[in-house]
Amino acid sequence: MSEPAPPPCRNWKRIGLITGGVALLIAIVFWLWLPANGLRAAGKFLRWKFDDIQHRTPTQIAKWPDNNSTVYWDIRRADEFAVSHLPHARHLSPETSDTELRQLLPDANQTIIVYCSVGYRSAQMARRLQAIGHTNVINLEGAIFAWAEAGLSLEGGKKVHPYNAMGRRMLRDDLETD
Repeated sequence: MSEPAPPPCRNWKRIGLITGGVALLIAIVFWLWLPANGLRAAGKFLRWKFDDIQHRTPTQIAKWPDNNSTVYWDIRRADEFAVSHLPHARHLSPETSDTELRQLLPDANQTIIVYCSVGYRSAQMARRLQAIGHTNVINLEGAIFAWAEAGLSLEGGKKVHPYNAMGRRMLRDDLETD
């Protein structure tokens, strides 16, 4: 006579434990990988996801002619902006309505450079600005994290607000505000 099969519940528990263990292992590897590779990977992802907008590196933007016609918009929260921001940048809430955007930026051909912490929120804003008719909108690749890591000047302080726990992992320790 053959042995009875184990109860079905036992197999499901084993599958659940294995699946949970694999997920935990992937999360740990990702968490360890993030500091060295996060900004570069985010940049590639953002260029792919937002392929309809222009992206420029901090080095390219830093070489931009210094004139008053270019507008720099910081698309982070007010508390992030208060810690530090790019020279001459102005704060712009991501919740700003399209009507307000048109009033703030009446010249649809004006060069607008947008940035946030890593580039996602600013890429969304760049897309919105293009949708309302702006023709020369540029997203700062790697955003303020990459700008600070490149050693470029900041106003307000030398450190950067990390935005969240994942941002904290992507930002170099010496640049992170307390």
